[in-house]
Amino acid sequence: MTFSEELMDILKKEYEILLTLKELTFDKTDFITNNQVEKLEEMVKKEEELINLMANTEEERINLTDSWGVGINTPLSEVIEKVPEGKEGLMDIGEKLSKSMEEIQSRNNINSHLINENLQWLDFNMNLLTNTFTPTTYGKKKKGTETKNSLFDRKV
Repeated sequence: MTFSEELMDILKKEYEILLTLKELTFDKTDFITNNQVEKLEEMVKKEEELINLMANTEEERINLTDSWGVGINTPLSEVIEKVPEGKEGLMDIGEKLSKSMEEIQSRNNINSHLINENLQWLDFNMNLLTNTFTPTTYGKKKKGTETKNSLFDRKV
């Protein structure tokens, strides 16, 4: 098997893993917006498995490039330029990998933002519930000795 064929096989594996990861990130958005925490936890476990699989596949790619005398840190575009045959297929899969990574990163940013908003909302509600008794700021009695019921957090 030639270098380009072996590289193509590994890149195809990586691409399949990325497609599955991309599906999971889009599913996570639905679970986050619908407050389905249990399903979100399952999704995170599946993601971890896929990330480990991707790390193993990437290790295969690094070993392949190293065994063929290509530097470990050489970008894929430079590797493709030096390959005598199969450039088109490698360029195509490289573009697909790049696009998938960008889509996953974009969706993960959205998911992260949604999670932060949910955490802020939960924090606000917890403050609302736990701070029902606040000291009176103004009045004739001693400062801070009187409490009254309040629905709003008066902390600044």
